[in-house]
Amino acid sequence: MAEAEYPDERIPYVHGRDVVPIRRQPRRHLHAVHERLFAREDDVRARINALDDELVALSQERRALLDELGSLQEQLRPRWTGTRGRRRRVISHEEPLPPTAEQPTPLSGVELRAICLGFLHKARGPLTLRQLHVLIHRAGYLIASWHPVKALADALGHEADVGRLQRVRRGTYGTPADADAADHGISTLPDR
Repeated sequence: MAEAEYPDERIPYVHGRDVVPIRRQPRRHLHAVHERLFAREDDVRARINALDDELVALSQERRALLDELGSLQEQLRPRWTGTRGRRRRVISHEEPLPPTAEQPTPLSGVELRAICLGFLHKARGPLTLRQLHVLIHRAGYLIASWHPVKALADALGHEADVGRLQRVRRGTYGTPADADAADHGISTLPDR
């Protein structure tokens, strides 16, 4: 399947920010072409939601495997107390940041917060900033900032201040226990 070419929708703006044009909604009297396009849009959004769920599930499975690997290492190579020396590197959850897609979609501001909220609502527990950054890269996005980790932390800090997220501990965020995606109007991740 050939990749679709999208026109550059940004309108240059004099104050440094690009403006995206306002789209008009299709008319409500449906005909066969609109019905087909709406059905295809629903299929694509459903597939995107399924892929997001798989990404979160794989991240959690990897976290569980790393926990098991750490306990196996402790059993196979116990620590010697009272001596000095080197030992093998400790297994941690910190994986190298994966590369993004060939042409990633840059995120900042509201879009970055919406993506993070979507991933956190799909997760079955709190995620660290590193795990969220990995999920963002694997989903084909890029944090548009010279300091992406700081931008991600600022975005999640804002959401925690507003009350849509909860800061579990330093660098770890989760959804409030009584909140669900419907309360915040999150049905899917932004597509473009």
